[in-house]
Order: sequence, then C-alpha cells, then structure tokens
Amino acid sequence: MKKLTLLILLIVLSFQTISSQEQNERNLITSGKWHIEYVEMDGQKMDYSTEMQENNWIIFHRDGKYEGMFGNKRIGHWELGKEGKIIEINEQNQKSEQKLISVSKNELIISTEDEEGVVIILGMRK
Repeated sequence: MKKLTLLILLIVLSFQTISSQEQNERNLITSGKWHIEYVEMDGQKMDYSTEMQENNWIIFHRDGKYEGMFGNKRIGHWELGKEGKIIEINEQNQKSEQKLISVSKNELIISTEDEEGVVIILGMRK
C-alpha cells in the first residue's frame, strides 16, 4: 500500500512540474516582441543586420493572436501544443508547426521545415 501511495504521489508531482514548466514557457513566449537575429538552413547561419532585425519580428499575444513582420505583416493565431514543445500557427487557414528548441527571458529559438523538408532554425531576441 505504501508503494502505491508513493507511486501516485510521484505521478501527481510529475504532472504539476510539467504543467508549471509549460506555463513558464508560455509566459516567456508571450513576454514581448521577438526580433529575428539569425536564420540557419543546411548548416549555414545568416546573421541579420540591426536594420533587418527591426523589420523582421514576431509577437505571440497571450490571447492566442500572432503577429509577424517578414517583408509584409502577417496576422494569425497560435497555441502551444499539448506536449509544450510545438508552437502551432494558423495564418489564413495555413497551419504550420514550429518546434520550440529553447526559450529564455531574452532568447527564443524555434525550428520549422519548408516544403522540401529543409530544416530552418530561427534565433530571436527581444
């Protein structure tokens, strides 16, 4: 009986830890405007100039709205996937998924794949 009680307690604590981590990631993702600092494709990293960083950005609003500027303004909706490591974006009925590599107070790194399956990594800063 003690083993069963201990197992149940460990399971409950694990779920609470995962839930807390997902909430923390959501808070960090929605904490402001993210400027694209670099793009990496096929192992080639391209750093953006300060001017390009100012003109290429993403905002993930707490209410699920998404705004981005990549040459032209984009608006859509986003949500953090159930596993907490996928950002799902719906923009004009076009759905895409970005894998959350890391997020901190000042840095957000995500990856996605283009139509040909090329992995694209975006590094962003506030």
